[in-house]
Amino acid sequence: MATTQLKENTSIGISIRMMIVSYIISFFFHCKMPALNSPGDPLSEDYGRNLVLSELVRYWLRDKVAPDSLLVLGAKSIAPYESGFRIYRIGEDGPTGEIDYSGIQEANFNAFPGCQPIRMTIPPRTRDIITFTGSSSNRIAVHRYTNDHKLSLLEDQAGIGIPSHMAITTDGTTAYVSNGASNPNSINRYSRNPFTGSLSVNNGSNYPFSVGCSPVSLRTSTRDNLVITATTSYNPLGVEVYKNFGTDSGAFASGSPYDPGTNPSSHNNLCLIESERLLYMTAGDANFPIYGFRYDENGTMTVLPNSPFAPDSGTHGPASVDNYSTSMTLDPNGKYLAYMYAISGTFYLRLLTIDVTTGNITPTDQKYSVGNAPKHLEWDGSGKFLYLVSDTGGSTNNFQLEYFKFSNDGTLSKGPNIIIAPMGGSFSVSHMKSLPIYY
Repeated sequence: MATTQLKENTSIGISIRMMIVSYIISFFFHCKMPALNSPGDPLSEDYGRNLVLSELVRYWLRDKVAPDSLLVLGAKSIAPYESGFRIYRIGEDGPTGEIDYSGIQEANFNAFPGCQPIRMTIPPRTRDIITFTGSSSNRIAVHRYTNDHKLSLLEDQAGIGIPSHMAITTDGTTAYVSNGASNPNSINRYSRNPFTGSLSVNNGSNYPFSVGCSPVSLRTSTRDNLVITATTSYNPLGVEVYKNFGTDSGAFASGSPYDPGTNPSSHNNLCLIESERLLYMTAGDANFPIYGFRYDENGTMTVLPNSPFAPDSGTHGPASVDNYSTSMTLDPNGKYLAYMYAISGTFYLRLLTIDVTTGNITPTDQKYSVGNAPKHLEWDGSGKFLYLVSDTGGSTNNFQLEYFKFSNDGTLSKGPNIIIAPMGGSFSVSHMKSLPIYY
């Protein structure tokens, strides 16, 4: 009897508690029943499914990069004198031919765009555009191009001497800038605010430091806190490596500068794979123009056993050099090099694979002829496209944009050329950079 009464009391207690919980839940939601097929109703099944789907999409896009825009910097050398950059739209299959922004404007000695802008830098994983306006103005301008294709000028300041090259750490907070006016040339250090995009000189006690005359390329290793330059005229020649030991101390690495035996070419071609501590550069060797190095955490470099490397058989001529233009570039994943060269008056683009264990590079069967005087080779930040500028020559005499679509299996497919401008002073390209979207 007592046992039966206990069971009844327990059942009543559970029922009462369930009723109370149900009442609280109903009161909290104002007794509202879910609209099962209403995606806008937080209580509906559709809302829940959409929420889960959106989170999955957001996770999948995390750290993903998509092609979006291509910046083309240049100037007119005939009256009326103008300069600036254009922004070309990049679609799923490459450049669409659409110009989202045409900022070619009157030349200005005292502000952007200057008279002869020479180079742009895109800080890692940003949509900021840092432009050096070149001789006679030597400004450093910072723009921001939003994902919805709106451009704004963030900053325009005088550079130190003649700013020529910039390298930025992977966290986007420190920038190194070469000064072509000092004798010998030197490297200054800037702090960068990643939120505002603003640059401020932060030389401390160990900057600027001097490098050889006319550095043609500048890179930095955030992993090992290194600043690396290549110089090709006057002594010292070769690759110089500067090791930062802290915010206010540093020294050149042992053995710096590293002379490959043949002068570095006058191209902006230093290619750095930080994760593997591999460095590639181009030199004036007609048969084996690509040199490779392995370096340690202190920046001490060793030439790879099989270096130098050849992209092709026979004697090669270099690709065109214009404003230290780029003729060799690294894919964003560090697995391939793309290299432009000439054989018997014909210019080619070739893909080479990198063995990160040995550092050896091997030519693939992906070899394409390209237009006259190819330069400004650029691998899209998404890894999906390769771009270059060439000219048509002959009776047409146009500057043109050439591009290739890159597949994960290591194959290239060429897209149709896009005319940029007639040759003869109407618009000459001085640099080109991709501007992808980061998710």
